[in-house]
Amino acid sequence: EISTYFPRRVLWKAFLCSLIAAIALKALNPTGTGKLVLFETNYGVDYDPVHYIVFAFLGLCGGVFGGVFCQANFLWSKRFRKYDIVKKHPVFELCGVVLVTALLQYPNVLIRDTGDVSLSKLLVDCKDPTGEWICEQEQGSDKTAYMLRLAGGAVIKLLLTIITFGCKVPSGIIIPALDGGALFGRLIGQFIGDISPGIFAMVGAAAFLAGVSRMTVSLAVIMFELTGEVTYVPAFMCAILTAKWVADAISSESVYDLSQHLLGHPFLDAEQAYEVVRHREATARELIPPPATMKEITLRTGREYRVRKDVLAEKLRKLKGRGLMDAGLVLVNASGLLFGYWPEVEIEYALQMEDEGEEEIDVRSETMTELIDRTPITVSAEAPMEYVLEMFGKLGPRYIIIVEPETAKVLGVALKKRLLDFLDRVKEH
Repeated sequence: EISTYFPRRVLWKAFLCSLIAAIALKALNPTGTGKLVLFETNYGVDYDPVHYIVFAFLGLCGGVFGGVFCQANFLWSKRFRKYDIVKKHPVFELCGVVLVTALLQYPNVLIRDTGDVSLSKLLVDCKDPTGEWICEQEQGSDKTAYMLRLAGGAVIKLLLTIITFGCKVPSGIIIPALDGGALFGRLIGQFIGDISPGIFAMVGAAAFLAGVSRMTVSLAVIMFELTGEVTYVPAFMCAILTAKWVADAISSESVYDLSQHLLGHPFLDAEQAYEVVRHREATARELIPPPATMKEITLRTGREYRVRKDVLAEKLRKLKGRGLMDAGLVLVNASGLLFGYWPEVEIEYALQMEDEGEEEIDVRSETMTELIDRTPITVSAEAPMEYVLEMFGKLGPRYIIIVEPETAKVLGVALKKRLLDFLDRVKEH
């Protein structure tokens, strides 16, 4: 759900790795229960159809939580982390986060422990005497202070997660979002007298995480795996879908999309990109780099198909200065036709392995043929932008060569980052 290109072979490898991880976890038995479930629950009661209204309400609140969180975290990362004192001294930010976290979380017994411990306590079922602090509070006559702790804990989790996600020490988003949802769900459960509040804590946790991550099918499966409660999968689905719809209405991008945008990662959401270019008659020609850039990244082989080492080294230096991971040189013959594409990493390797006595490199040699992509994907400059999106989304190339329709001469090269820059410009207008 969060991949631009996910071929079957990667799915198979991921499945195999997951299988090995599950076997290892079963053998190690870290929980001592002999089960793979992290937060095992056994409420022993079913819910009524009327409770779907409550589940949908939790989804609504989870969507608001996720939409507000995504925008607030994006603005925090974009503005606060741009200050020189934070950018050059990240330890300063971390010390501040630790101090604020300790001051806000420690006074509240519900969020004093680590995230996973707090979540397991919030999912507890109080039908049997367990000695849990939560059960003692819920069995008391006056629950005002307890309910204020639940509400305050949810707000604190929201505020702290906004400032901690994206800092230099990985702080996570899944457990904090689950904690916030469980706190709010447990609070709502206090007003529903005929069913365990832990059920609403469980559904609320799923709703809040859905609002933040915008995952749907996979999140429903994850919640089933975490709790082992197959009975509540429809409840999870109801809350998750509602949360996603509401969060999308507030902020169209998830926290992962916004983070990738801030970090400059070339993630392409094909469906969203189609919506951007659908009503604009754009062609691949708009992705052609400026003439000065094309001059830097074009290497002419001549009739002999040989290039000078000093020229190649200078081209490599300029490529490194551009700071693009997928950069490379477009090889063009004497007629202006495409000979191949030479990735930056392979150029550096070729310069290191060639004989120092030689001043030129034969790009048609057997050694160079293995380093040069002789058959890159090409597209006509007049091709609709939708075709380019299809190629990047379904074929997964790092680059596409743009050629002249009539003569097939090379006009430019489109990297995924250049396509994303184009989409951002279209959005702004």
